[in-house]
Amino acid sequence: MNTGTAHHYLASDKEFDDLFPVHIQQLSAIHWTPLNVAAVAARFLVQNAGARIIDIGAGVGKFCIAGSMYAGGTYTGIEQRKNFVTIGNKVIKQLGLENVSLIHGNFTELDLRGYTGIYFFNSFHENLVFSDALDNKVEMSGELYELYNAHLLRQLHAMPVGTRLATFWLSVTEIPDCYKLLGSHFNNLLKLWVKER
Repeated sequence: MNTGTAHHYLASDKEFDDLFPVHIQQLSAIHWTPLNVAAVAARFLVQNAGARIIDIGAGVGKFCIAGSMYAGGTYTGIEQRKNFVTIGNKVIKQLGLENVSLIHGNFTELDLRGYTGIYFFNSFHENLVFSDALDNKVEMSGELYELYNAHLLRQLHAMPVGTRLATFWLSVTEIPDCYKLLGSHFNNLLKLWVKER
């Protein structure tokens, strides 16, 4: 399938979600990034063709796949659930997207400094509210929430000046003050940041 053909999946969230198995589609309304949010975030994160975007807790890669079609750039999604990575990479291959990949792992094992932009849809939240968990395939706890947050803050501090960050469903207080808020959308749920110092 060529990229032009693939773009028809951007017509609606339902069209897009139909790419995935039914049990994945059922998670979409709460757990996957809506297409209108992906479009705004991707266009902010991708400032040039060389942009390299990382999605932390990528699930089946909806943001990465849609973002690549909206704005170009190269997208990597990291996800702890191997079954999600397998499903997402199958769809990526089906769509013929060469600038998107999903990797199986924990983001604490990854150096974010190789990326120019970061997308974060509060993937740690399920460690606090178990009823919001995607499934029971990974360990969850309040201690992990604290560990992941602390690690992300350290990584954000270490990023070079000019790094772009898009957060969805995340409190402002969780972002270091070296990042400047440039804009917010969708009732302040999507926030766009740049590292200034």
